[in-house]
Amino acid sequence: MDTILRTLTYQGIPIWRNVFVIRWALQIVSGLLVVLLVSWFFINVGNAIEDRDIPYGFSFLSREYQTPIGQHFLAYESSDTFLYAFFVALTNTLIVSVVGVILATILGIVVGVCRMSSNWIASKLALVYIEFFRNVPLLVHLFFWFYVVLELPPVREGYGIAQKVYINNGGLSFPWPSPNGTGPAGVWLLVVALAIVAGFVTHRRLAIRETTTGATSYSLVLGVAVTLGISGFAWLLLSVGLIGSEGEPPFGLSYPEPHGTFGRISGGLTLSGGLIALLVGLVTYTAAFIAEIVRGGVQSVARGQTEASRSVGLSAMNTLRHITFPQALRVIVPSIISQYLNLTKNSSLAGAIGYSDLTNVAKTMTQTAPAVSIFIMIMVAYLAMSLVYSVIGNLYNRHIRFTGG
Repeated sequence: MDTILRTLTYQGIPIWRNVFVIRWALQIVSGLLVVLLVSWFFINVGNAIEDRDIPYGFSFLSREYQTPIGQHFLAYESSDTFLYAFFVALTNTLIVSVVGVILATILGIVVGVCRMSSNWIASKLALVYIEFFRNVPLLVHLFFWFYVVLELPPVREGYGIAQKVYINNGGLSFPWPSPNGTGPAGVWLLVVALAIVAGFVTHRRLAIRETTTGATSYSLVLGVAVTLGISGFAWLLLSVGLIGSEGEPPFGLSYPEPHGTFGRISGGLTLSGGLIALLVGLVTYTAAFIAEIVRGGVQSVARGQTEASRSVGLSAMNTLRHITFPQALRVIVPSIISQYLNLTKNSSLAGAIGYSDLTNVAKTMTQTAPAVSIFIMIMVAYLAMSLVYSVIGNLYNRHIRFTGG
């Protein structure tokens, strides 16, 4: 036995004393324990479901949903399947999440910068905003904004602006692009995507040249000009029929118009009161946290950086834009990703104010379909959205960490 133990060595060190071997052994044992625990959990859940005859499975996804969805950005009919209805609700949540993240980031950065301003009024107003919105529960915010919307006049007595925009307690209606056929619209959107890539490449190359040579290149202006120029030229070619045979613009404007006895508005795009209240509540609430993250990140940059930039003649705004903020991003990005995840998950409160988000629609589905299966789908959907935000944020954080912006 002693002879066998003496022969069990790695890199000349007995395996029971080799740090590398011990570390790997512990990881393997830990992994096996985790697998066993997870397997035990799901086996017990499965046995409990079978013992109590709880319905499960996903065969219901091909059945007709037969329930209306109040607000939907995709075409939807009650005769559509459960799977398509779930996708429509997921799209509603995705739109709220993406638009909310963009608006909350912009508002949070503005409020965070105002919080550090030397202007006493701007600084104190930002402080009041942050303390108020951070310390009142989000659900209370949503109810407040929702009842503000409900205080607007009814549809027949609502406000109209130039007979193109209508504001009432049903929501906000305004003109919206409508495709003139799937062919021209699809071709133009493809060209726009390529134009954005071309504009970004132009911007990056000119920015690198400006950094290398020091000569002003107006990289952002020219990048935007390339994108708009390609997109506009493609629009012109499609409109006159040089591309395709129809000879009409890819998109036209659909205008909202009141119809019927009750003045219901058709055409254009109508954002329901629930959607408006949800977006305003999520944006104002999340922006307060983002503002504090921005303030903490900027103040983490050494004061000598600001003093050096001011000594060479940079203004306070240029110092913040070119010196302080790019360095602060390394601190800001990891924390701000968490706020993006929180905003996405907090959108599940939409059911409280009547917006047809993923959770609200899925909860309605449980009346005619297996609740266990539906809530598994909800968890997977939110997990997927959160992981996408995490991956994008981590990739960007790695980029600025190694390239400096």
